[in-house]
Amino acid sequence: MGTMFFAVLAAAAQIERNYIREKTLEGQVTAAAKGNHGGRPKVIDEDSLLLARALKDRGVPVPEIAKKLTIKTGKNAGRHPSVASLYRALAEAEENEAPAGPEIIAPRRPARVDLTGPGNGTTGEVVNTLVEQTGDGTNEIVATLLAQARSEGEGA
Repeated sequence: MGTMFFAVLAAAAQIERNYIREKTLEGQVTAAAKGNHGGRPKVIDEDSLLLARALKDRGVPVPEIAKKLTIKTGKNAGRHPSVASLYRALAEAEENEAPAGPEIIAPRRPARVDLTGPGNGTTGEVVNTLVEQTGDGTNEIVATLLAQARSEGEGA
């Protein structure tokens, strides 16, 4: 009798937890629809980010840029952002390709391609495309790597 009573209480508690979870998720969705996503406000706003990217493009070191910026809102208003926060904001801006301004063009980093041999994730289509691109001898290093990858693939 006692075990059945505790089983009923456990089932009621599980139903209550599910109800609370559903209401919490509904509240989060409603808040997000109103534009409130929660969390701390960004330390580096869009204006500061624009200035930071402009200074970085001119070759100013990131620690020096952090000393020139000031946090505008929150409990740390009036202080300088940390170097880590600035690096994070710059990386997110580059990742999201946020506009840097009319005269600022941030360089894009080339994607790395692993051509070490079979099973490396490089499809035959990609290899053939690279061979076609290097067929005119403009990039002998890539052509050499492709030849090595093919010879290792045939030997395996």
